Amino acid sequence: MKTAHTILYILLLLSVITPTVSADSTDICTEDHIDIHYFYSTGCAHCANVRPLIDRLADTAEYPDIDIHIHEIHNEEDYELFDTACSQFNIAQKGVPLVIIGDTYYQGDTEIIEKLENRILENRTEDKRCKLSCEQIDKITIDGKEKLELTWPLIFTSGLIDGINPCAFAVLIFLVATLLAVGDRKKMLKIGLVYIIAVYVTYFIAGFGLLSIIQYAGITRIIFTLAATVAIIFGLINIKDYFWYGKGITLKIPEDKKTIISKYSKKATIPSAIVLGFLVSMFELPCTGGVYFAIIGLLSSNMTQIAAIPYLLVYNLAFIAPLIVILALVYKGADPKTIDRWRLDERRWMKLAMGILMIGLGVLMLTGYI
Repeated sequence: MKTAHTILYILLLLSVITPTVSADSTDICTEDHIDIHYFYSTGCAHCANVRPLIDRLADTAEYPDIDIHIHEIHNEEDYELFDTACSQFNIAQKGVPLVIIGDTYYQGDTEIIEKLENRILENRTEDKRCKLSCEQIDKITIDGKEKLELTWPLIFTSGLIDGINPCAFAVLIFLVATLLAVGDRKKMLKIGLVYIIAVYVTYFIAGFGLLSIIQYAGITRIIFTLAATVAIIFGLINIKDYFWYGKGITLKIPEDKKTIISKYSKKATIPSAIVLGFLVSMFELPCTGGVYFAIIGLLSSNMTQIAAIPYLLVYNLAFIAPLIVILALVYKGADPKTIDRWRLDERRWMKLAMGILMIGLGVLMLTGYI
């Protein structure tokens, strides 16, 4: 049976990644003008440094032959063009501000401010067609490899496997057991639901906030690489725990935080459940942070903030689904002690499933396949 569990987890991981083909870019360049594409992000300090130069070039009579196309990367269509530009020009570290002029790109405020105007003067004597928009693209590739897309099954399965972990289960089981000791099953259900909703809201806000910071700072590529690396490291630790649980580094809620969790669990009130949901969401990041960080890295690199919201909502819904199942089982009469024994018996397999997912995501990210 346990072998079947392992095979199922591996098949789930392999089945959620499918190839995608991008749409052709629109031809918005003209042959008799110098076309400049400026990509920026609202709130990006480096972009703000470049904007006065862009505005001056666009408004001055000295450059009547310039067409400046301005793209805010949080707009979905502009982000797709930004992604296309980075792929076409083999830009390893995707970030803003970014300027495309002819067959040249400049990235970062210092380089753009120092070199763009001189390049405009040089470009007047060269082919003024813009490589970005005037060449039709059949599919986006990176280093000759077909790029793979984020899919709903990948998001949901990642959230589900992330939610099936001993850390998330332990606190809820302790909470419902405490409430059942009082003997009020309806109160247990109500407070349990409040706790789960608090976890959901906290995780969503944390994920969206981190994604926003990454994109506003223009460091999506750095975070993408860091997230992939963290996912692999956390994955290896989880797989280690399958063979040697508790030996060496183990991803779990810190021991010094368990006293605080116990304190709020024993209060058994709605306000305490809200606080508990928030605290647990923060404390259990060593257990769950690797998968979530990798997904946020993927989202920040592949889509805008607005487009990422549905993915974050679905991911976190999948994350709390196991908690909802446990709460429902206890409400229907299951013994929390029996569920806790199951958690302890199966935690090695939970760790293995999370480890496989983390390493798979990390490798695919670093190799450019996703």
